[in-house]
Amino acid sequence: TLSAPSLRSVLIRLRRRAYGRWMDVSPEDRRKFLAERRAASVERFDTVHSLHYDSSYGAISPTQALFVAQVTALARREGSVLDAACGTGKHWATLLSAGLRVTGVDQSAGMLAQARGKHPEVATRVLGLQDIGAAADLRGQFDGLLCIDALECVPPEDWPAVTAALAGVLVPGAPAYVTAEIVELQSAPLPAATDPRLVPGEVVEGGGYYYCPRRDQVRDWLVSAGFGVEDQVDAESHWHLLLTRR
Repeated sequence: TLSAPSLRSVLIRLRRRAYGRWMDVSPEDRRKFLAERRAASVERFDTVHSLHYDSSYGAISPTQALFVAQVTALARREGSVLDAACGTGKHWATLLSAGLRVTGVDQSAGMLAQARGKHPEVATRVLGLQDIGAAADLRGQFDGLLCIDALECVPPEDWPAVTAALAGVLVPGAPAYVTAEIVELQSAPLPAATDPRLVPGEVVEGGGYYYCPRRDQVRDWLVSAGFGVEDQVDAESHWHLLLTRR
């Protein structure tokens, strides 16, 4: 895993290579930019997306259903599952019907409100992916993990800490299902970056923020965090991964 100083130098080199000119954005400006993007995204989900998310994106794809079923089969019987960046909890019915206990965390209070309306029995907490590592009470507490359609909202600086935190909530040998929207699987080319604060693979549009890394980088981050890759499928413009906490 790259240390903070070395990661900073890599990002600066990537910017210079991407724009073909000497363009140095300070770490402070970069962090401020990312914090602004995250705050804008939370506001959008709270005030706009949460109201119609299920009607627009509530369908569960066959690939998602397959991988969630694998987690339910591999998790300890009557064990607990953390749904990280759970949104409106669209996979909770499957987990609960399998006899598993569910905890849902998301940085959007609006999305969690929709989830609790459907499943008031599930414990929830307003907690973003970047904040899970600081939640000491979650460490080593779960027998399974879901993190679906969410990691594309995490900037490259935060991937090592986020993947380590996801691994850290699991007991050894526990299964996890995560998805990653990666560059090679995009149905259309990413738009050209025009903001010097962006690095390759990042997109800012409609107030949101997205980062699509390379497949090899995703694997390196996951393995370094303590995961082993058990199964993988490319579908719906995402890389679907069944992992095991080593």
